[in-house]
Amino acid sequence: MTGPGNPHGGDAGEKSAPAPKKGKRELWKLIPGFAISAFFLWRTIKSIHYDDLRSLHVVQPVWIGVMIAFLLGSYTLRIYRWWFMLRRSGAAGFGVCSRVLLTSFAANNVLPFRIGDFLRVFTYAGDLNASSSTILSTVILERLLDIFTLLAFLVALLLGAAHALPPVVVRGHELNVLHFAEPVLVLCAVGLILLLFGAPLLQRVVESVVRRLPAGARTEKLQRWALLLFDAVLKLSFAGRVLLLVSSIAIWLCEGMIFVSLSRMLAIAVLPRGPWLAVALSNLGFLIPSSPGAIGVYESFCKAAMTSQGAAPGISGIYGILVHVVVFFSVTIAGGVAFLAHRMARGAASRPLRADLADLPVEMPADLPPGISS
Repeated sequence: MTGPGNPHGGDAGEKSAPAPKKGKRELWKLIPGFAISAFFLWRTIKSIHYDDLRSLHVVQPVWIGVMIAFLLGSYTLRIYRWWFMLRRSGAAGFGVCSRVLLTSFAANNVLPFRIGDFLRVFTYAGDLNASSSTILSTVILERLLDIFTLLAFLVALLLGAAHALPPVVVRGHELNVLHFAEPVLVLCAVGLILLLFGAPLLQRVVESVVRRLPAGARTEKLQRWALLLFDAVLKLSFAGRVLLLVSSIAIWLCEGMIFVSLSRMLAIAVLPRGPWLAVALSNLGFLIPSSPGAIGVYESFCKAAMTSQGAAPGISGIYGILVHVVVFFSVTIAGGVAFLAHRMARGAASRPLRADLADLPVEMPADLPPGISS
């Protein structure tokens, strides 16, 4: 990735000339993601009719309070999990971690290239009283825990009903999704157990594999990113690793209850498995490159899950949009308020956001930052 703020460039004169071309290249990189989002958004809204909109009403208002409670619980647990990972490195308190994490989530929702993660790793390292390498290691571990947990949820739901999702037709042959999901669950379970409870062994295996690969910048980056991940795990006690696993499950149970609450509030006719499939599929949709906030992809995957469990396509599309609006705007507003409150508190000492963004590296560094234990 190229762009302004590259710390490895030449002198100021050398960097100023190609800036417009770099800006154009960055703009072109946004087009595929927005095109993917537009395609999935079209797939979501094409089946929505005016009668579908008229048919939806808040039937059980009590579920509004339940939804808000689980929304707060989900993000409180996310903050706690991240603070717990940073705690052993002498990081700042829970309040600072709350502000930084919510700001990061909000930035990821509205800015391209996962800039919120870059802000968390580099811009706010001083606020967190932690090195950028330590923060990056926790971000990698956080992502893997979420992916593994969501995949486990998905496969567990499919194990309960082999035909929960329609089969995939390939050249006239029907392929059951469960046949692919079962091996994925086994791999995820083994990988997660090895990562959390066999990190030293897994580290030696990775180093052995890397030594067999051809030497080069990519091989070095792979090895150093693996070291970052193992560094975050090895700093935790056995009980701490169990707590990480339990908290990750609790986070996604809370997220699932947000989906359940909205479906109950609107009295959507769907099987009980529907909202739970929706939370797994829609959030795994973030793995597909798209616009910030996975707009379109999130709604489309949510719709597919709900329709597979008996909900009407138009109602399912509206439901996907509403769920995304609730989650997207709540965390974006919370992060924006936290960001602005911090800026106002600092007053003149606060730097403009544009300056913070300009100082960010254009990609995660290939060289190993200070503070990585070997």
